[in-house]
Amino acid sequence: MTTPITPVETNRADRWTGLFWIVLGGAIIAHSSGMPIPRNLGATTLTGPGFVPMLLGGALALLGGSLALRASRGGDAYAPDAPEGPISNGRAMVALVLMVAYAAALALRQPFIPGTILFVTLFVTVFNWAEKSMQQRLKTAGGALLLATITAIVIQSLFEQIFFVRLP
Repeated sequence: MTTPITPVETNRADRWTGLFWIVLGGAIIAHSSGMPIPRNLGATTLTGPGFVPMLLGGALALLGGSLALRASRGGDAYAPDAPEGPISNGRAMVALVLMVAYAAALALRQPFIPGTILFVTLFVTVFNWAEKSMQQRLKTAGGALLLATITAIVIQSLFEQIFFVRLP
């Protein structure tokens, strides 16, 4: 599905999107600051379970502010060498479906490592599939599987050993 849009529409959408990210980042910061810190396990404010979400919420709010500010100043929504024509929403929808499915699996307490391996492998493979030979596709899928496995193991170890947060 493609829809032609104008720079004015893009600036308006960027302004609202930026404000959305500011509000979401603020809500994440507010929620994560209220998370308990297991001091009996030796945790500190910097190693408590709310620290990383607070940083991520701050980053979202900061980047949202940057997006809204750029849009309100009337910055050029298009890169000078960007091709003219419609914008495809298909890739964004595929990403959204993959992310919602992954979040739902974790919310339903599915095991973290297999779910993360599946999500990262699918995400990397799907977005690197087009215009490649079958050999290149297989190589990409194999690399994605290796990346996903390392990512899942490192994240689980980091959360459980450093932040004292048990993942499903």
